[in-house]
Amino acid sequence: MTNAIPESIAEQIIAEKIQEWNDKRKSAQESQSETHHFLAIARDFGCREETIIPRLEGALGWRVYGKDLINHIAEREELNRNFLETLDEKKQNQMDSWGNNLIHSGAILQKDYVLRITRLIKAIVMNENAILLGRGANFILKERKEGLRIQLTAPRDDRIKNIMEVRSLPLKEAEQLVKEKDKERDEFINTYFKAATAPDFDLAFNTSVVNVDMICEIVKIILKEKGFIF
Repeated sequence: MTNAIPESIAEQIIAEKIQEWNDKRKSAQESQSETHHFLAIARDFGCREETIIPRLEGALGWRVYGKDLINHIAEREELNRNFLETLDEKKQNQMDSWGNNLIHSGAILQKDYVLRITRLIKAIVMNENAILLGRGANFILKERKEGLRIQLTAPRDDRIKNIMEVRSLPLKEAEQLVKEKDKERDEFINTYFKAATAPDFDLAFNTSVVNVDMICEIVKIILKEKGFIF
């Protein structure tokens, strides 16, 4: 499974991305009307994301933004500000309007951390095609039509077996880890998003039934049909 990103690597990724986006904006190489696309992926812990996500990243060529990287930016005020400054004034106004609509609709709760996450995710999808993992991206992007919201799930026993294999853990430790991660996810969603706004997904895969090749192929087919990739 994905490990925490070392701080030095996270800083390098962020610096390069901010520079890239600023260069695009300043050189006016990118059309103001250009639309970027996304995958917002919510997954139960132990659903073989360590295999599925890299395959999607390689197939699409889109940057993956996981929990660690998004948290790293959100928790550092200067980085957060620098990300938002990559947007021109029109896009910043659109982002503010979108955030306000999410709050008023009840999709998100008005708390500082989730507002930062919301703005960051908005900045990302306004600047480039991206794969967004967790952090409520499926809630935040609920009304957006430029991408797909995907759920990866599997029976608990299968997820425990996957963790035993991937992390070389005994049964009891794998059971405890799955329990802790499920609780952590539920607490995050309940803290920052209203339970009544349970998201609808465009696609949901039981990774115990549908293999990695098929998942990637189905996602690509739908993205092509929507005109998001060619």
